[in-house]
Amino acid sequence: MIAATRRQAMMGALAVPTLAGLPQFRWQHGEASVLLHDPALAAGLRFAAAGAARGGKVVALAGDRIRLARDVLSRRPALIAGVSMAADALLLEDVAAEAGYTRVALLIGSGDTCTAEACHPGWAAVGRMAQGAGGQWIEALADYAVQPGGTTAMPDAAPAAPGGASVLGWVLAAKA
Repeated sequence: MIAATRRQAMMGALAVPTLAGLPQFRWQHGEASVLLHDPALAAGLRFAAAGAARGGKVVALAGDRIRLARDVLSRRPALIAGVSMAADALLLEDVAAEAGYTRVALLIGSGDTCTAEACHPGWAAVGRMAQGAGGQWIEALADYAVQPGGTTAMPDAAPAAPGGASVLGWVLAAKA
């Protein structure tokens, strides 16, 4: 018998439903993804470090957000994931909607917890994955964003300290 932790078993089980939701969005513009983060937030820096460690295209939210969003969208990534404050998430979502993207998952996190607030049908597994990762939800989101159709490896970073300001984790996907 192979020994597995509860977390490993749960993450493996969550990979299958996530794949079921991808065909309607996947991959109209190729398989590229972009990870956006607010470098002024500790959570944003964790997201960037986790995304870069996994080989993802990581971009800091700096300067004119609309110009930055249009530049990212001009590359037509299939998926854009981010960790930011609510104002940036809303602004980026509005610009992305004009370019044919929709928000498919919204996570609200604080310290060592994460709540899936809104996930489109077929994308609920993203929220369950992040919630199951507990204090490592930011790393789990980065892992998913880098390999949306792959199996999600468990983050190797230490859990976050409890408390802290709420931040949003979000996923935008190209509409089918």
